[in-house]
Amino acid sequence: MTLDLEWNRQRSADEQLRIDRFPLMRPVSYERTEAFSEARGLEGHEGQNGLALSVNVCSGGMCLLMNWEPEQQEILRVHVPMSIAVSKTPTLAEVCWKSPVPLDQNGLYIVGMKFVL
Repeated sequence: MTLDLEWNRQRSADEQLRIDRFPLMRPVSYERTEAFSEARGLEGHEGQNGLALSVNVCSGGMCLLMNWEPEQQEILRVHVPMSIAVSKTPTLAEVCWKSPVPLDQNGLYIVGMKFVL
Protein backbone atom coordinates (compact mmCIF):
# COMPACT_ATOMS: atom_id res chain seq x y z
CA MET A 1 0.00 0.00 0.00
CA THR A 2 2.84 2.43 0.80
CA LEU A 3 4.48 1.77 -2.56
CA ASP A 4 1.22 2.70 -4.32
CA LEU A 5 1.07 6.03 -2.46
CA GLU A 6 4.66 6.84 -3.40
CA TRP A 7 3.92 6.06 -7.05
CA ASN A 8 0.89 8.37 -7.00
CA ARG A 9 2.93 11.20 -5.46
CA GLN A 10 5.68 10.80 -8.07
CA ARG A 11 3.19 10.73 -10.92
CA SER A 12 1.51 13.84 -9.54
CA ALA A 13 4.86 15.70 -9.40
CA ASP A 14 5.67 14.67 -13.00
CA GLU A 15 2.26 15.85 -14.19
CA GLN A 16 2.77 19.23 -12.49
CA LEU A 17 6.12 19.63 -14.29
CA ARG A 18 4.40 19.00 -17.63
CA ILE A 19 1.63 21.49 -16.84
CA ASP A 20 4.20 24.24 -16.13
CA ARG A 21 6.02 23.75 -19.47
CA PHE A 22 5.38 26.04 -22.40
CA PRO A 23 6.32 25.22 -25.98
CA LEU A 24 8.97 27.65 -27.22
CA MET A 25 10.75 26.96 -30.48
CA ARG A 26 13.38 29.66 -30.84
CA PRO A 27 17.13 29.80 -31.40
CA VAL A 28 19.06 29.86 -28.11
CA SER A 29 22.70 30.86 -28.12
CA TYR A 30 24.98 29.32 -25.50
CA GLU A 31 28.55 29.41 -24.25
CA ARG A 32 30.43 26.72 -22.40
CA THR A 33 31.66 28.07 -19.09
CA GLU A 34 35.39 28.84 -18.85
CA ALA A 35 35.82 26.80 -15.69
CA PHE A 36 34.66 23.68 -17.50
CA SER A 37 36.81 24.35 -20.56
CA GLU A 38 39.98 24.90 -18.52
CA ALA A 39 39.39 21.92 -16.24
CA ARG A 40 38.78 19.50 -19.11
CA GLY A 41 41.10 21.03 -21.70
CA LEU A 42 38.30 21.65 -24.19
CA GLU A 43 39.31 25.18 -25.16
CA GLY A 44 38.94 24.59 -28.88
CA HIS A 45 35.90 22.32 -28.72
CA GLU A 46 33.45 22.72 -31.57
CA GLY A 47 30.57 23.30 -29.12
CA GLN A 48 32.37 26.07 -27.18
CA ASN A 49 29.86 28.67 -28.37
CA GLY A 50 26.90 27.81 -30.44
CA LEU A 51 23.26 27.82 -31.23
CA ALA A 52 20.58 25.39 -30.10
CA LEU A 53 16.82 25.25 -30.59
CA SER A 54 14.55 25.48 -27.56
CA VAL A 55 11.74 22.93 -27.46
CA ASN A 56 9.99 24.03 -24.28
CA VAL A 57 10.63 26.14 -21.20
CA CYS A 58 9.36 26.42 -17.62
CA SER A 59 10.36 28.45 -14.58
CA GLY A 60 12.95 25.85 -13.59
CA GLY A 61 14.61 25.06 -16.89
CA MET A 62 14.28 24.30 -20.56
CA CYS A 63 14.63 21.55 -23.13
CA LEU A 64 17.03 22.14 -26.02
CA LEU A 65 17.80 20.43 -29.31
CA MET A 66 21.60 20.48 -29.76
CA ASN A 67 24.00 19.23 -32.44
CA TRP A 68 26.56 17.90 -29.91
CA GLU A 69 26.43 15.89 -26.69
CA PRO A 70 27.20 17.94 -23.56
CA GLU A 71 28.52 16.29 -20.40
CA GLN A 72 26.09 15.42 -17.59
CA GLN A 73 26.08 18.29 -15.02
CA GLU A 74 27.95 20.58 -17.42
CA ILE A 75 27.13 24.25 -16.85
CA LEU A 76 26.34 26.39 -19.90
CA ARG A 77 25.57 30.09 -20.14
CA VAL A 78 22.38 30.18 -22.19
CA HIS A 79 20.74 33.29 -23.61
CA VAL A 80 17.07 32.60 -22.96
CA PRO A 81 14.74 34.21 -25.51
CA MET A 82 12.15 36.46 -23.90
CA SER A 83 8.71 37.44 -25.18
CA ILE A 84 10.14 40.59 -26.80
CA ALA A 85 11.83 39.39 -29.98
CA VAL A 86 15.06 41.36 -29.49
CA SER A 87 15.47 40.60 -25.78
CA LYS A 88 17.54 37.68 -24.47
CA THR A 89 18.45 37.08 -20.84
CA PRO A 90 21.74 35.27 -20.11
CA THR A 91 21.62 32.71 -17.32
CA LEU A 92 23.49 29.62 -16.18
CA ALA A 93 21.92 26.22 -16.75
CA GLU A 94 23.04 22.71 -15.79
CA VAL A 95 22.64 19.64 -18.02
CA CYS A 96 20.26 17.31 -16.13
CA TRP A 97 19.67 14.71 -18.81
CA LYS A 98 20.41 14.09 -22.47
CA SER A 99 19.17 11.70 -25.11
CA PRO A 100 20.12 11.16 -28.74
CA VAL A 101 17.34 11.96 -31.18
CA PRO A 102 15.93 8.59 -32.30
CA LEU A 103 16.46 7.67 -35.94
CA ASP A 104 18.84 10.59 -36.48
CA GLN A 105 22.18 10.02 -38.19
CA ASN A 106 23.43 13.62 -37.69
CA GLY A 107 24.27 13.55 -33.97
CA LEU A 108 21.34 15.58 -32.62
CA TYR A 109 20.54 15.47 -28.88
CA ILE A 110 17.57 16.46 -26.77
CA VAL A 111 19.00 18.05 -23.61
CA GLY A 112 17.17 18.88 -20.38
CA MET A 113 18.60 21.96 -18.66
CA LYS A 114 17.96 23.21 -15.11
CA PHE A 115 18.41 26.94 -14.45
CA VAL A 116 20.97 27.53 -11.70
CA LEU A 117 21.14 31.34 -11.81
